[in-house]
Order: sequence, then structure tokens, then C-alpha cells
Amino acid sequence: MPNVTPITPPRVPLIDPRTGFIDRAWYLFFLSLNNAAVEVYDNPAVGPSPESLIASYAAELQELTQNVDSQPLPVDSSAELIKQLDAFGLENQLAALLPQIAELQKQIDGLQVQPVVDVGAINSAIAALYSAPVTYTANFLIAATDVWIINNKSGSSCTATLPAASSYSGRVLHFQNYQSQTLISASSNVVAIGGGAANTSILLASAGDQCTLVSNGTNWIMMQYVPNNILLLE
Repeated sequence: MPNVTPITPPRVPLIDPRTGFIDRAWYLFFLSLNNAAVEVYDNPAVGPSPESLIASYAAELQELTQNVDSQPLPVDSSAELIKQLDAFGLENQLAALLPQIAELQKQIDGLQVQPVVDVGAINSAIAALYSAPVTYTANFLIAATDVWIINNKSGSSCTATLPAASSYSGRVLHFQNYQSQTLISASSNVVAIGGGAANTSILLASAGDQCTLVSNGTNWIMMQYVPNNILLLE
């Protein structure tokens, strides 16, 4: 008669919760049943009758079914995670971050569509470097492409309206007198070559005088003044 391992007690779970595999005790029980069945199959004269084995197996399977049914239901991991998020208040924190993430995405998208350089401004600056001298015979407004400017207004002082220094930081303007008349700015936005407060004077009333103004973003700074009657020494 084949030896069969005693049935595992009902309190032992079929699946070991630590490993996720069948419990060792149940494995040994089923292994002994398999060995007994093989032995009986190989030697029909040995062992109980098929009817008794079937009855025995049926009883064991019924016991096993009852044991499986008594096991606790698996935990819903998603529901458990939501409970933990609620406990720590993380769900509200995540919800508060969503508008900030959306705003950040808008800013990133805006950076992607903005041009890296202002091609128009660069082209204007290049064109200004090669600008031909322009001559004015009356009060004038300096154009965007004016660089070399000649005052040829006769009979009285000439007034030039300079561009806003704040809009043209670094721009250079060159002035020259063809008349013995002063050239002044329409606004007090010119700092003399010796410094001090901004005033309106650009060129004195002397034909041939010339000067260079450069915007510092606030005023037009006189960087050079060359009188026509200057005495050069070797």
C-alpha cells in the first residue's frame, strides 16, 4: 500500500503569502498523492481500489475547496493607494500643482515660438553703419537710418529732435556744421563732453565744428567734439 502524506491542516493557506507560490506542506501532500497514483498505476495489484481512491480524492478536494474559500479576498492596491494619498493630503497638493505646471508649459511653448534674434533690428543696424551723410537746411527730426548728419541751416540756430535715448542704447550719431549757427537738441538730453547735467547744446556757432553723440539708454553722451579751428601740434 503506498504511503500518502497526511492532509495539510485547513489553517495552512494553499498559497504562501510570503512567496506567492504553493505552500510547502500542500506541495508535499500533492506530491505524495502523485507518487501513490504512479505506484498504483504501475502495479494495479498494489493499493486500494480505484473507487476508494476516487472517494478519498473527492474528500480531499472538498476540504481544499473549503480552505480556499476561507482565504481573505485580495487587497485592491489602487484603492489602498488612494487612501494613503488622502491620509497625507497629497491629492490636494497634486491638484494645486496642476495650474502651475500648465502655466510653466505655456511659458515653455512661448519661448519655442519667439525668434532667437531680431533679424529686422540687426539689418537696420547694419544699414545704419553704411548710411550716407544727410544734410538738413531747416529744423529736423533724426530718421532711423541717420548716422552722419550735416547742419546747413542759415540765418538762425537749428533744432534737431533726437530719438529717445532709452530706445536706442548704444546708437551713434555724428554731427557737423556747415553754417556759423548753433545746433541744439529739442530736449535737454545731451551731456556735454566735460560731463554735468544734460542740456540742449550739440554744436557751437562755428562752421566746420563736429561732434559724436552716443546713447547710454538715458541721455545722449558727447564722446567727441572737434572744433574747426583746432590747433594740432606735432
